[in-house]
Amino acid sequence: MRFNIIFLFAFLLINPLFSKDDNKQYNRPPKIKLPIKTKAAFHKKSEFYFYRSVLTGQKWGLDKEFRRKLSHLNLLHLMTPSGLHLSSLFLIFYLLRRKYPKVSNFIELVLCLGFYFFLPGYYSFRRVALIRSFFILNRMRETNYSKLQIFIFFLITDFFFGTYRYSPLSFYLSTLFLALIFSIKEFRLYKMYLLFFVAQLFIAHKFTGIIYPATIVLSPLLTSIFTLIYPILFLNLFFIDYFNYAQWFISAYTGLIEISYDLAQALGFIHVNFLILIGVIIYSQRTKKHALALVTIGLIANFPRDSLAILLSEIGIGL
Repeated sequence: MRFNIIFLFAFLLINPLFSKDDNKQYNRPPKIKLPIKTKAAFHKKSEFYFYRSVLTGQKWGLDKEFRRKLSHLNLLHLMTPSGLHLSSLFLIFYLLRRKYPKVSNFIELVLCLGFYFFLPGYYSFRRVALIRSFFILNRMRETNYSKLQIFIFFLITDFFFGTYRYSPLSFYLSTLFLALIFSIKEFRLYKMYLLFFVAQLFIAHKFTGIIYPATIVLSPLLTSIFTLIYPILFLNLFFIDYFNYAQWFISAYTGLIEISYDLAQALGFIHVNFLILIGVIIYSQRTKKHALALVTIGLIANFPRDSLAILLSEIGIGL
């Protein structure tokens, strides 16, 4: 039931009153220039641009075709510093907490609040820093609030006093995924994959209109791998002009993206429409048959015309 409520709100907000002026207060992230030696340390420019993008969020220089593949695989968020990057870097505090719980909690809290209040731009990154600080305070003060209660408090705080006014769309996308994460009572990997895929259905409906079913597995898998290698890439920045191992990881990872994209293409795509979203929203034990019927009708309804046209256009044939 709680997931139906989340998706219902997502559906109601999927076409909110976003206009060209939505981001009029948007403060762009600071342009962080990496040292010239960093670029020179890479044998391929494409690998340097990938490295710079995941560290600074600056996407210019990335190959357009590669960006399109990232978009189809729902991986463009990797190219912008966000909660994923913050959590990956803060794994060190998880290790320190066992031996030095008070010190590690205090340092992490100060860093998180500092990021949220003083870092310009990077709104997704700042939102995760804020909610992380609430969890740390809950742990330090032993108040025992639930994950969902902390999330609701975070949501209200950031909506009224935080980053919402700067970028409503960024707020919407971030909170959709965070709501799913913190509303799960018992973690199940397959359930997390499925819920994220449904969230991607809403995003696809808003922007591209199509989604590749293979991303239900490929996107979380590639994201998990990135989470593991990101701290390794980040640490290499401090001595990259002496020894650049980051390019090996980047080469292997971009190779995985290419293979995953080819696989997703081979398995086909879904044209996301209104009926599919409604079917997803009402899905429950009591409405399962009705929901599956709506999803089936939604899949079939557009096939003769729209889906076939999109499928043919992907291989260069126009109707």
